[in-house]
Amino acid sequence: MKIDCIHFDLDSVLYLPADFLEAALKLSIKAMIQYGLQASLAEALNKLEEIRQQDANASDHFDRLCLSFNGEYDAVIIAAGVEKYWDSKQGNMMVAPDAHFVLNRLSQHYQLTVITNGIPVKQAGKLIRLGLCPFFVSFSQEMGASGRYVYATAVPEQQKPHPYLWEQAKKGLSCSFERSVMVGDRYWADMFGAKRLGMQTVKINQGEHRLETKEEALTKGLGSNPEFAGNRDELLRLMEPDYMITNLFELLTIVEMIEGG
Repeated sequence: MKIDCIHFDLDSVLYLPADFLEAALKLSIKAMIQYGLQASLAEALNKLEEIRQQDANASDHFDRLCLSFNGEYDAVIIAAGVEKYWDSKQGNMMVAPDAHFVLNRLSQHYQLTVITNGIPVKQAGKLIRLGLCPFFVSFSQEMGASGRYVYATAVPEQQKPHPYLWEQAKKGLSCSFERSVMVGDRYWADMFGAKRLGMQTVKINQGEHRLETKEEALTKGLGSNPEFAGNRDELLRLMEPDYMITNLFELLTIVEMIEGG
């Protein structure tokens, strides 16, 4: 099969957020406490985790944290947390091992995109901070940056495993699903979403979802997307990746295997 396009999920695939995030949130809460948040570090961390479980991609986590303990939105307290978070983020974000090397190799032969759930500006910001954005932008001498192939949404009914983002990429690149590859870390959002459209799928076992089973992923997925309910065996079959890797460097061999039949 000749590959037209390779789609990448972002979090836990090109970017490893877990260790950085925990440290940044602790520093942010300490700053908020310094400026008047009425909670201990442990209490605030527990409450923030509860808030993030409701919507990990929401932009008002610190606002809700302040309201929970102080009974009001205090601009100074919230700003202390936000600014400390961004200060911590600068220079501490961790790109996945070999990401630059692998993307550089692949970009010489294939069109690459990012297909990710999340607030578009926030997800694009990660790519820029990590120095990965140029791999997903087309440049020309005449027009400069003429195409940007980063597809993200925070709208639940448009997020993976719904086909919306992949369909946007298909329109933008004129590539077929049958000649596309999806690289992701999640059975439900990435493998199931892409395979039901006819793509080849590669699951990378790194990041916070590396130990999740298909059964666990299916239960969680159907809980938030009951419209996909159907024959359980068929759903599990569609969640089975065509290839499994433990790091991005192995993807180079997988791509050769796909094109070589």
